[in-house]
Amino acid sequence: MKKQLILITSALALITLFYSCKKEDQQALDAKTKQFNDDSNNYKAESDQADNDINNTINEIPAFGRGAGVVSSPLCGVTIDSSQLSQKILFFNFDGITPCFSPSRTRSGQIKVQLTTGANWHLAGSVLTITYNNFKITRLSDNKSITFNGVKTLTNVNGHNWLTFLAGTSSFKYQSRAFNVNVAYDDGSTAVWNQANITEWSYVPSGNHGAYLIFTANGDSTVNNYSNSSMWGTNRYGQAFTTNYTTPIISNTYCGLWRPNSGELIHHVNASDFALTLGVDQNGNATTLDCAYGFKVSWTSNGNSNSVVLSY
Repeated sequence: MKKQLILITSALALITLFYSCKKEDQQALDAKTKQFNDDSNNYKAESDQADNDINNTINEIPAFGRGAGVVSSPLCGVTIDSSQLSQKILFFNFDGITPCFSPSRTRSGQIKVQLTTGANWHLAGSVLTITYNNFKITRLSDNKSITFNGVKTLTNVNGHNWLTFLAGTSSFKYQSRAFNVNVAYDDGSTAVWNQANITEWSYVPSGNHGAYLIFTANGDSTVNNYSNSSMWGTNRYGQAFTTNYTTPIISNTYCGLWRPNSGELIHHVNASDFALTLGVDQNGNATTLDCAYGFKVSWTSNGNSNSVVLSY
């Protein structure tokens, strides 16, 4: 159970948010807006997947966690350089060849991980400093790629107490910070991304759906006068953007972490606002069912209000 839970301690709620949209529905959104939404989701998904791999690995390494095993790599397409383990530093080296995950993609480059605060990662207040060195993800279906260079930190807010977590009386909470991460795309364009959010995991040991996990994500900074901002920067078109949450995103494992049942975020980009309301039915209303149909995108163009409902 512990290993299964560690494997999903990353914010995967938005990975497929726009990949499953019906093509005819997308025609209502202009090409640059669709591309920005895709870029936003790709950045978050790949950043979260990297966090997941790191968290899954270091929890079992004595210099970082509570385990007593040797340094190894159960991860897809990754070898771990532990030559600086005495300094609580690991290097995750990606081979750029092995297909991983779904949709299938390869990863190349390196991620340096250092425990910069705290004696062990499982303790509250511990901080990991994560450095991307030409970390490139290529989607094999269309050869589209995204490359990261920069630094982020991940803080363990309230520690890892597995006994109370599995009893449903405590949660795991993480704070993520990234400033001026340089992102490059396969078409030669570049962007700059910043990130500030809180993610939280809680466990329901029993209920109508059996045992399951609940995931919550929220922005936690004020940026450009928008409270609860999660991401901001300059997109591939040179346009400044800010993304903030008006209500936290909440999803669970019985519906699928990529299918939130509630939450709203707003992309402020190019002097326009695009509101995403998550957890709606086919008519765009808040779902009354256990699991939602999809999400609604609302925006104003030339003084006219527009919206489209898209399925997960």
